[in-house]
Amino acid sequence: MLQNALRTAASLAVCAGILSGCGASASVTVAGDKAPSVPRKQVEVNARKQLSAAVGRQAPPITCPGNLDAKVGATLQCSTQLSGRPYAVTLTVTSVKGTDVRYDVQVARHPS
Repeated sequence: MLQNALRTAASLAVCAGILSGCGASASVTVAGDKAPSVPRKQVEVNARKQLSAAVGRQAPPITCPGNLDAKVGATLQCSTQLSGRPYAVTLTVTSVKGTDVRYDVQVARHPS
């Protein structure tokens, strides 16, 4: 179990610098008079799936402070834990077409 966790952490750490091309996609929601956004939980789940696919192992959970604005160039600073150390995870919206929002997921090279 510990070896699997260490391998996953090592894989993510090695991939951290090259995951800027790792993309996710989600649907937009609009609540009342607020700007369109992707719900926090959906962003966390999709970003984790993309990181897992990129490293070939289950990535650790990603935590985000709120929704991701559905606007090209919008960013959201999230975080994850690798070997007990916090790493920043930056999500950047690359396109918005109707209710489809695409964004890149990038893990910092070094712990925060």
